[in-house]
Amino acid sequence: MELDFMKMLYVFIPCIGGGLVQGTTGFGSGIFVMLFFPYFLPLLKSSALSSLISLCPCMMLAWRFRAHIRPKVVVLPAIFYLTFSALAIRFAANTDLTQLKAFFGLFLIIISLYFIFFADKLRIKPNLLTAFICGSISGVASGLFGIGGPPMVIYMLGIAGDDKEAYLANTQFFFCLTGIYTAFLRVVNGILTPDLLPLVIPGMIGMTIGKNVGVNIVEKIDVKLMKKLIYAFLGLSGLLTFVTNI
Repeated sequence: MELDFMKMLYVFIPCIGGGLVQGTTGFGSGIFVMLFFPYFLPLLKSSALSSLISLCPCMMLAWRFRAHIRPKVVVLPAIFYLTFSALAIRFAANTDLTQLKAFFGLFLIIISLYFIFFADKLRIKPNLLTAFICGSISGVASGLFGIGGPPMVIYMLGIAGDDKEAYLANTQFFFCLTGIYTAFLRVVNGILTPDLLPLVIPGMIGMTIGKNVGVNIVEKIDVKLMKKLIYAFLGLSGLLTFVTNI
């Protein structure tokens, strides 16, 4: 019983930080908690728990900004995401992902540096090609590591422009749709198991606390500062992911 309580505490505390990041930048709860969960759970179990808990702030944020949701923008990349995440989850069930995760950290660092210096020159349009590239990469990253947000953040930022409410609404709506589906896939593949369920409640409570703080922050900052926070967190999460997996 003591061990179970400690696990709940280990989930609760990081999830406060994860909710804060999600509420401020629109993504990143999975990245943040995955820096901690693998210390007391196997990698695949960690990613399953992270994805399930992260649904909580996504649903609350999507509901809060529901007036700004544009389903047509979300559906196309979601189709590619769901297809590739399903393939990645099946692959991950029988694969050692340790070294792959280090390379994913490098990928996040490169993306961060690119957007810090070239973001103003990049304009992503919601067409078939960009939906395929961002949706498929995001799906693979989510299926393997439980960290699928960064590529879709790039897509949604390019579409929303300076409308931070539209960015938050469509990003969270996307994560809701895909999160429910990937949770189902993990159950089917025996990755998301009943022993993880007691850890979901403290995780969701922590996420809710952090999310509320994050939303209060984002309401007081302009879109340029929000974008800087997003790019900075991309780079930091990439660096931490790389360093902890080499």
